[in-house]
Amino acid sequence: MEKELKITKEITPKDMSCVLGACPAIFETNNSSYAVIGKVLDAKNLGIENRLGKNEVLIEVPKKLIDKKISH
Repeated sequence: MEKELKITKEITPKDMSCVLGACPAIFETNNSSYAVIGKVLDAKNLGIENRLGKNEVLIEVPKKLIDKKISH
């Protein structure tokens, strides 16, 4: 039986966090993975629809959100 996926910690860089409203964010999960909030993109419009699995979505987040996380 698979364990229920849960957010364990927000790891969005402090200077990119929003107090209110929707904004890009990165979270750690209890499944040794990340959950990312971003804008949904249309894979077909970008020519990569064959790369997406049936249970996947393509999202866009600001480059500096990931660059800052990698550099820390």
